[in-house]
Amino acid sequence: MKSQEVHRERDHRCFRCGKELPAGSLSYITQIRIFAGFDGVLLEPEEGVDQQFNQLLKQVEEANPEDLEKEVYQEFHLILCKSCRDRLVEEIEHPWGNPGRFVH
Repeated sequence: MKSQEVHRERDHRCFRCGKELPAGSLSYITQIRIFAGFDGVLLEPEEGVDQQFNQLLKQVEEANPEDLEKEVYQEFHLILCKSCRDRLVEEIEHPWGNPGRFVH
């Protein structure tokens, strides 16, 4: 019975479709990192740098640290089945609508 318990602990479901992915079956781990970008341009605020700095400092002091961190960086690890992995890759490589810039 203990080996069945270990087997159940390793069972996963596809994040996208919910398909059960038992231990030993084909699955894909997708790592998504979302982080703030910077294009190198700093615009001078109309109200002046000092006033903007004070406003920003006040916002930081009043904000939840976890929310602030999420605005700068978040990371996700998703488990996908083969079908959902293929669909995700297709959507990234060939986006519908307004295609953006794909960065490798």
